Amino acid sequence: MYRNYAIYYVTNLYMELKIEKGIFKKFELEEITSALQVGLSKNFESVTAKIVDCPNLRDWNCPSEGMSGNQRIIDVGGEPYMHDPKYIGAEFDYAEISKLIGSEKSYALGAGSGAMSCLDGHCGELVINENLTTKEYRSLIARVGTDKKCIVEDYNDSKHGGLGNVYYSDGVKGKVIYLKIKKRVGKQGSLPQAIRAALSENLKIFNNDHIALAGVFRVLNGKIRSHVQPDYKDIKHEYYDPKLMKCTKDFLQFYEPVGPKLQCYTVLWTGDPMGGELNLRESGEHTHFHSYEHKNDAGHYHFDVTPDEIEYEGYFNTAQEVHRVNNIYKELAAKN
Repeated sequence: MYRNYAIYYVTNLYMELKIEKGIFKKFELEEITSALQVGLSKNFESVTAKIVDCPNLRDWNCPSEGMSGNQRIIDVGGEPYMHDPKYIGAEFDYAEISKLIGSEKSYALGAGSGAMSCLDGHCGELVINENLTTKEYRSLIARVGTDKKCIVEDYNDSKHGGLGNVYYSDGVKGKVIYLKIKKRVGKQGSLPQAIRAALSENLKIFNNDHIALAGVFRVLNGKIRSHVQPDYKDIKHEYYDPKLMKCTKDFLQFYEPVGPKLQCYTVLWTGDPMGGELNLRESGEHTHFHSYEHKNDAGHYHFDVTPDEIEYEGYFNTAQEVHRVNNIYKELAAKN
C-alpha cells in the first residue's frame, strides 16, 4: 500500500488529496465468464456469457473504441462529503486524480455526483463517459427540475462532487466479457448486484481475494427504477446522521418506470481487497445511465421493475487495482 499527497482546492479550503491502493486477485476471463453463466442463470431465464473481441464502442457513443489496457478503478470520497454540512460542496477532478495513478491517458467511465460549481449550485447525477486523451466529453448530468421532472444536459468537465466511482483504461480494443440476458426469474432486480453475487458465489472468493469489473450495458427492453438527487434547498427534512456517517431517511427524487433504451455505465467489486481498510462504497457498485434515444431520462440505476420484459446486453472488463481517494470515513473515525 502507498499514499500520494497533493494540495487540493475544495469549497474555499485547501485539503490534502490522499490516495491508497488495493490490488484485486487476477482471475482469467474464462473463469469469470463461467461464474457469470452459472450464477446469473439462477436469476434470469436466458443468459449468454462469453468472451468476445470488444466491438467499436464508438458505435455506442462512447469516446473510445475499447475498454482494455491499464485497467483500474477509483472510489472517491463518500456520503459525508455529500451530506454533512461541514463538507457539502466538496469537489474532486477525476482527470487530475488520473495523473496521480498513471491513468492520465485513458477512457474514463463511471458514476458520480455532479460538481455544484459546474451546475450553478445545483445537484445532479453524473454519467461519466470521457476520453481524457482526446478531451472528448460525452458525459451527461441528470438534475431535478422545479416540476420534479428529470432534466438531462451535457456535462463538459472532469470535476465531480463528494463521491464517485470511475473505471480507467487505455481505451483500446481487447478481449472482454459479453452478456446478453432476458427475463428475470429471481429476486435480485439489479444487474450489477446479480453480477456481484454470481462472482462471489461461483469464483469461491475467500479472505480478500476480491475481483472488480466495469463496463457498459444497455437496457434493451423493460423498465427500471432510478433516482436523481434534488438540490439541498428542496430537501425539507433532516436525513443525514453525522455520527453514523450515512443517510438514514429518504430524500432522493425517484423515477419509475424508466426505459427502455437505456445505456448504463457501471463499476462494481465483490469486496475490499484490503480487508475493509479502504472503506469502499458500501453497495459494492455504482451505476448511472442515460437514454440512448433521447435526453429525457438519466440518473442512478437501481433495479428493474418489469422482470418479464427486462433484457440487457453489455460488455465488461476487469480492473487490477482500486485507488481509494480521500477515505473520509477513516478520517472521521480517527477524529472520534
